[in-house]
Amino acid sequence: MTEPLFQHHKQQEHCPKCGSPLQMRHGKKGLFLGCTAFPQCDYLKPLHAHSETKILKELDETCPECAQPLQVKQGSFGLFIGCSGYPDCHFIVHEESPTSDDHFPCPECHQGELVARTGRQGKTFYGCNQFPRCKFTLASQPYAVTCPHCAGTLATLKKSSKTHRTFLCANRHCKQLFELE
Repeated sequence: MTEPLFQHHKQQEHCPKCGSPLQMRHGKKGLFLGCTAFPQCDYLKPLHAHSETKILKELDETCPECAQPLQVKQGSFGLFIGCSGYPDCHFIVHEESPTSDDHFPCPECHQGELVARTGRQGKTFYGCNQFPRCKFTLASQPYAVTCPHCAGTLATLKKSSKTHRTFLCANRHCKQLFELE
């Protein structure tokens, strides 16, 4: 037995876009092969073919598009209800957010309006509808209250009692707490 039991054969893959060798890299979603000619070539090949959604529960309701059962799933942006026929069917149930008659202009870009959004953990926050150009957000509901310190027109309610309400100015440069009766 003259040959070793295990022989190492270096096998190198090449980029299908530009022909450069691929190199193993580590990103926030795990290992992947990336082109060594980056940033000129942006080819990526994931090494893990795992689904990013976990099925938590199958529901009794059926998909209105393909009549397959709906499932409660956990994705990278939180819980959602989607069709069990994915990837053939892309149906997702979108919750109707409570519509508010109050329209608040964005205090940062002055072009958009603040709209209610749901975050990754299912919590509601308020952000500019001009996102990603404007990244202004508020953690709680805005109120049309004038700040006595900077004359800003938006504030969030911090504390409320029978006689007083404490507000926090929404202006990023002010952030003053003030009370109103």
